[in-house]
Amino acid sequence: MKENLGTTVKTFPINKYSVIGPIIVTIFLAPLFVGTADTSHEIKNIEAIASQTTNSTIVSELIQKGNMLFNKSKYEGAVQWYDQVLKIDPRSVDALNGKGLVFNNLGRYQEAIKWFDKALKVDPTFVGALNNKGVTLANLGRYEEAIKWFDKAIEIDPNFVDALYNKGGALGELGKYDEAMVWTNKALDIDKTNQNASNPKNKNLILPNE
Repeated sequence: MKENLGTTVKTFPINKYSVIGPIIVTIFLAPLFVGTADTSHEIKNIEAIASQTTNSTIVSELIQKGNMLFNKSKYEGAVQWYDQVLKIDPRSVDALNGKGLVFNNLGRYQEAIKWFDKALKVDPTFVGALNNKGVTLANLGRYEEAIKWFDKAIEIDPNFVDALYNKGGALGELGKYDEAMVWTNKALDIDKTNQNASNPKNKNLILPNE
């Protein structure tokens, strides 16, 4: 079961990957981890429960806790919950992808790619991880490679708006503006309510898939 990290999609200008919108640091900074002590206490309680049962309900609850902290930019706490999931189910694509997103948002791109690759090793058709690996490669300025991963996601799901839109953004960064607009318009044709894609000021943004 693949969980979503929330309804809000974070975006960032792909021509500013050294600083990146939501990816504002490259190392763990103490102010981001407010509430870690409380998280550690809760984790001990969950570990006791998990020792008695490893059913999908427990895993789902842990993922949701990690996702909530991720959406609040409390990355250390989020990682702790994802790690608890991986102790129970080392093949959880949600936890693997979640850890990739954390490192991506911290600017630790090589680590992020490793976790997306682990998720894709479990499920090569996981379009969210395919898209996220493309986003991370774009963060590194490797736009041609990023497009290949967006294409993989699109091949599996031709209506996957994030990958369509991200391909347009990467093409724009390569100066291929006509092609970029073709892919951006494809995204808009599928989802005219997409606030990111429909905003003319955001034609060169890339979306991580949560």
